[in-house]
Amino acid sequence: MRVALLVVIFSVSAAMDGQTPQRWERVVDEAVATPLRERRFSGVVLVEQEGRTLVRKAYGLADRERSIPNTPETPFMIMSVSKQFTAALILRLAAQRRLGLHDRVSDYLADWPPGWDAVTIHHLLTHSAGTDIDTTYFWLVRHHPEYWADFAETPPPYEPRPLTNPPGTTFLYSNIGYTLLSRIAAAAGGRPFDELIRDEVMCPLDMMDTMPERGDRIAGRARGYRRTDDGLASWEQRTIDIVGAGDLVSTVDDLAKWDRAPSDERFLPASLRAVMLTSHLTGKYGGTGYAWFLRTGKSGHAIQFHTGSGAGFRAFNYRLPELGLTVVVLSNIGESESSWVTELLDAIVNELVAVP
Repeated sequence: MRVALLVVIFSVSAAMDGQTPQRWERVVDEAVATPLRERRFSGVVLVEQEGRTLVRKAYGLADRERSIPNTPETPFMIMSVSKQFTAALILRLAAQRRLGLHDRVSDYLADWPPGWDAVTIHHLLTHSAGTDIDTTYFWLVRHHPEYWADFAETPPPYEPRPLTNPPGTTFLYSNIGYTLLSRIAAAAGGRPFDELIRDEVMCPLDMMDTMPERGDRIAGRARGYRRTDDGLASWEQRTIDIVGAGDLVSTVDDLAKWDRAPSDERFLPASLRAVMLTSHLTGKYGGTGYAWFLRTGKSGHAIQFHTGSGAGFRAFNYRLPELGLTVVVLSNIGESESSWVTELLDAIVNELVAVP
């Protein structure tokens, strides 16, 4: 294994010596050309290798009504990639012994249904709580109506239901699980969630352009769009019902800083970083860590990733630790078909490990 890793490092170093910034940009330009032309992509692509920026380029418009172009500094809604920062906050609190990863949810949330008492923080982090998603949301808004997004309608009544399966056994992707984690963090940390995530995650990592959007659109943030038969239409969406799960605005530069955190002893001790990036069960997206999904790419290299979708945005955050590679794609067109992003990642890896 050590010999194989040395061969990879040598190959990457050799390839880097023969690459120019123009060559890397050409790889990305070729991958985005078709989705850009077909209006399936508009945004920013960042590629880093061992902290060296290979590509940092914007495409398309941030605001089509005002003809404002995207720039490498443009903030985007990152939707479910937001979960990574909620998980990081939980781990920071665990490092400070303010909570335990295997503590029961009922230790922190009042009136938690007795039938769900076996559910732990770990189960929420791994999308394996075994609670019915709608039922859990209706429980939340019964106790905290501020999470109900549609003021014009009354939320459905909460009706107790047993667990659908034993906790920890079955993957079921859950936004509401991460909103519950935001409330657990606030209870354990003794301060509002937004303050905690700012002080415990964003500030230590110098992520000054990452913040929640609670009401009006954050100044400078790209406007989200969706494709229609007539072209592209603006798409705005409240995020109050996905606090901690999909409500953050960020930039490619801040996400690159975040992708360095799993290698930073100062941010989290090695034991907790290992738990975050360990596969605890297998689900729809592969191995499931704490807000990281884990799989092996076509090249045989490990890929750690999370994606986000909604409100006219797509976000893709990839780490390939064996290659020291980070690839971030942020788009302000909410297009569901995204195979081109996987093809982009494969093209970058192929270029990176090729010996000239």
